[in-house]
Amino acid sequence: MLKKAFSLTILSWGMVILTGFFSSGYASGDHVISLSYRVTADPGQANVPLYLVMTSSTPIAGVDAYLQFDQDILRFSGLEFLTRFQYARYDTTVSGKLKITLRRHHPDSTSLGPLAAGTDTLGVIRVKVTSADLLGDLESEMGYWENPLTPYGDNRLVNPDSSFVEPPALTLQKGSVFIRYPLYGDVNDDGYPHTIADVIFMVNSLMGSQSLTPRQRANSDVNRDGMQGSMTDF
Repeated sequence: MLKKAFSLTILSWGMVILTGFFSSGYASGDHVISLSYRVTADPGQANVPLYLVMTSSTPIAGVDAYLQFDQDILRFSGLEFLTRFQYARYDTTVSGKLKITLRRHHPDSTSLGPLAAGTDTLGVIRVKVTSADLLGDLESEMGYWENPLTPYGDNRLVNPDSSFVEPPALTLQKGSVFIRYPLYGDVNDDGYPHTIADVIFMVNSLMGSQSLTPRQRANSDVNRDGMQGSMTDF
């Protein structure tokens, strides 16, 4: 929904970006912001990637995305930008939220020019999965948030003329992480828990002579206290 003739974006680090008038001149065609969907991970796994991708049938000069997730399940650990922008920032000030602001042009820099029509991988968001016992398989989503206190859309593309493409002209496709329930006690991940082979595997891991995969590490939390592969799991 278009809410104002202009927008004033106030970033948490004190910078202010004034963007111009809305128009529908660039709003026809296909425009999508998407996140990786159903990425498989295990409890306690770090650096699980979700790719942020933009597809547009017209040239684009900037992207705003405001993402939300359950931080009791997924903990944000980093964002790497994969497409060059003159201005690229993210903000995690609000718990369970990730605000991304990307511009090909910035007043203090030489303009790069808009991205050509097509598909661009903007960046990769990395999260760490909780090591808590989730009592079964669980799919945790990363979606889009609209702040009711802002006078403009929080998820949008910026056209070369500073107008915006917003929903419904812009499709927002959420992402998710599918967390597999561990087979607790199956430390060597052979399908048979609580065997002598598992004990040997655990001992070798604690001694540093055996590394664990994310799946094996999740399985090693035998007492399900969230402390994977510890002495208390014997």
